[in-house]
Amino acid sequence: METDIYNCFDRYERRFARAMAAIPNRRPWVAEEKAQIISTVHDCLGIRDEWVPQIRTETVSRSKHAGFSLELLRFTSWPGTVGTAWLYVPEEKADKLPAVLLCCGHGYRGKWDPQYQAMARHLARLGALVIVPDNIGQGERESMGHADAVVPFACGTSMQGLIVMETMGWVRWLNQNPRVDSRRIAACGNSGGGTLTIFLGALCPELAVLCSSGYPSSFEFVARKEKKHCHCNIIPRVVGEIEMWQVYGCFAPRPLFLFQGNSDYLFPSAIFYINARKVQKTFVMAGAEKSFSFKVVEGDHKWDLNRIDLVGRFLAANLGLPHHLSPQNEEVFPADKATQCLEKWPAEALTTDDLARRITGQNPPAGLKLWDVFPPDMPADAATIKPLYGHVCDVRQVFAQFEAFLKRS
Repeated sequence: METDIYNCFDRYERRFARAMAAIPNRRPWVAEEKAQIISTVHDCLGIRDEWVPQIRTETVSRSKHAGFSLELLRFTSWPGTVGTAWLYVPEEKADKLPAVLLCCGHGYRGKWDPQYQAMARHLARLGALVIVPDNIGQGERESMGHADAVVPFACGTSMQGLIVMETMGWVRWLNQNPRVDSRRIAACGNSGGGTLTIFLGALCPELAVLCSSGYPSSFEFVARKEKKHCHCNIIPRVVGEIEMWQVYGCFAPRPLFLFQGNSDYLFPSAIFYINARKVQKTFVMAGAEKSFSFKVVEGDHKWDLNRIDLVGRFLAANLGLPHHLSPQNEEVFPADKATQCLEKWPAEALTTDDLARRITGQNPPAGLKLWDVFPPDMPADAATIKPLYGHVCDVRQVFAQFEAFLKRS
C-alpha cells in the first residue's frame, strides 16, 4: 500500500509537470488572448454573467466615530440569500466619493477581523467610502457553510465562483450608488481577499484601481500543496489553462499594486517575484509600466500597520484622496450584539449548498465528499492510510484536490 501511494504522488507530479509544459501562451496585452483568459476564468470558476446577483441593502443602524461613521447593513443578493456588511463613510463631505471594496480573507470573523477593521477605518479617514461584506459562509453568515462545501462543485460551479459572483454584485452596487464617483472605485484584499481580487480585476471593468496581497504567486504552487484546502481555494481545472500573472495582467493599464510579507510561509517571496516579473511585462507591453508596482515587505501573512499604510498611500495617490494620514493602533469593535447586522440567522435563509442548487438548477445529493465529485487516481483502499505529516487530513482529500485543479486531458 505505501508503495502504491508513493506511486500515486509520483503520477500526480508528472501530470502537473505535463499540464504546465502545455499551458497556452495567452498574452494579456493582446485583445483576443485577453478575452480567452477572461473566458477561461469564467469556465474554471463555473460562473455566468447572468448569475451575478443584484445587491439590495437596508441599513440596520448608524454610529459616529472619529473620522467616519459606520453603517451596519443587511443585504440580499440572490433570492433567499441573506448577507451582512459594514459601510464606512468618511467625515469629509463631497458630492461624489471614491469607494473601496475591501475583500475579507479566510476566517470565521469576516468583517470583525481586526486587520480588516483597521484597514477600513484608515481608508475612510483618508476620504474613501469603504464597504466590507461578509463573504458567503463567513462572519455573521457562518451558518451557510463554507470551508467544506462540496455541492457547488457537483453543480458545476465552485465555492470561489459563488463568492466572486456575489462580490461582482457589490462592485455594481458601488457603481450605481449615488454617493459614489463611479470613475474612482477600487478593490483591495489579503489572503482569501487576495484570491478574490485577482478574479475581480479580470471580471470587473468598473474597477479603476486594484491592490492584492497575501496570494499573488502561482495557481500550480497552490494546487500542489499536500494539505487540505479550504474549498474556496480550489479553482477547478485551472492548472494547465492559465496562471496568476495572466489574470492579473488583464487589469492593465489600470493601476495595480501587489505585495507580500517576506516571512509569509504560505506564499514564499521567491514565487511572488516570479509572478510580479511576468505581470510587469504585461504592463510594459500594454504601455502602462508606471501603473504597476509590487513590493516584498517585512512581516508574515497578515496586514499590519505598515501594510495598511502602504495600501493607504497607493489608493490615495490613485483615487485622488485629499490627504494622507498615518494608520492608528486602536481598539476594534468587538463581535457582540452592538455590531451585529442580524439579531439571529434567519431560519429561511439559503445554505451555500442550496444556493448552488438554485442558481444552477442542478440537484446533487447531500453528504458528498470532494473525492465523490473529483474521483482521484489512487488505490480503492486509500481510506486506510494514516493522515499525512501528522495533519488530520484524509489522503483522498489531497488527491481529490489535485484532480480538481488539473486540466482535464
